Amino acid sequence: MKKFTIGFLVFAMVAIGTVFALAQRGDKGIHGRGFGHRGFERMAEKLNLTDAQKEQVKQISEASRAKVKPLKESMRANRQQLESLTENEPFDEAQVQTIANRQGAIAAQIIVEKERAKWEIFQILTVEQRAQAKQLKEQMKERFKGRFNKSDGEDF
Repeated sequence: MKKFTIGFLVFAMVAIGTVFALAQRGDKGIHGRGFGHRGFERMAEKLNLTDAQKEQVKQISEASRAKVKPLKESMRANRQQLESLTENEPFDEAQVQTIANRQGAIAAQIIVEKERAKWEIFQILTVEQRAQAKQLKEQMKERFKGRFNKSDGEDF
């Protein structure tokens, strides 16, 4: 199960792709992880973004970050609840399932918001920049291909 989760997370990150890298600002990027400011600058340079496009990406990034922040806080609170549940006896599977379902719903909201931000960024690109972004995304997929596909027989 852990391998599946890790694989899914890696796939989701790669799927977000290079275009989403445009939204990476500051030390931690758009949502607390990512390429950071230098990565954004490299992508902006590779795609030859105008100053106006860079500003639009920054605005999209900040708006998205504001939407995702409370969701991440909810996920953190749910994880803490799960930890306290698993420390107590007896095991309450129904309560764990309820919290797990909540976590899944919040994770879905975060994915939707990140994809919305990626789509908004993609909309400000020219046709040529979109083609270049797709090419860079494919290069990134190739670069990460096989890194997380270990088959050692362990499920978690």
